[in-house]
Amino acid sequence: MRMISSTFLRLLLFTLGQGLALMSRVSPSIRSQITRTLTFEISTDDGVARHWHFNGQQRRIATGAGHSRSLAQTLRFAGSGQALRILLSPRCIGQLVDGIQNGTIRLGGSLFLVFWFFGLTRKLGPIGRENGRRETGPRGPLPDGYVQHDPSANGSEQIIIEPAVTQLDPHWTNAWEQRAKLLIVRATTGEPMPRG
Repeated sequence: MRMISSTFLRLLLFTLGQGLALMSRVSPSIRSQITRTLTFEISTDDGVARHWHFNGQQRRIATGAGHSRSLAQTLRFAGSGQALRILLSPRCIGQLVDGIQNGTIRLGGSLFLVFWFFGLTRKLGPIGRENGRRETGPRGPLPDGYVQHDPSANGSEQIIIEPAVTQLDPHWTNAWEQRAKLLIVRATTGEPMPRG
């Protein structure tokens, strides 16, 4: 079983690696997110490892099998089975955080870079809620009753509709006093500005 899960994990990481490398050449969305140079590595205790090198100047991604020779941001799983379950899960980020907190996943570097990396992988394949689920909401245009006012609709007697006001009522002294404190309003209408 361990051999099967490590083979599937190698295939998944290879696919993610090659997909990200290709998309970094053609996708403006992915290229715009590669702003600094760093190396990210995913590995397991049973020997599976792959790293991604992000080139911030060229905005490109290169990938390779095995451990990185340079200093890398690392994410290390206890086993291939655990890595497969988490990487293919719709709740990947939550399971990663839980694994890091309980010690079954070891993190070398920033957790925010892990979130960023998994956000990039979700642009390749919409696994989980980020891009994969349909939006819940109306699937068509709103009916006309919701777009324009209908006086005969139920509840309209509770809504007071007043005409638009272009100038404050001169009898509203408190409103005029508060308006006098708003310098932006006074400046745009050409009123004199207070000095000092």
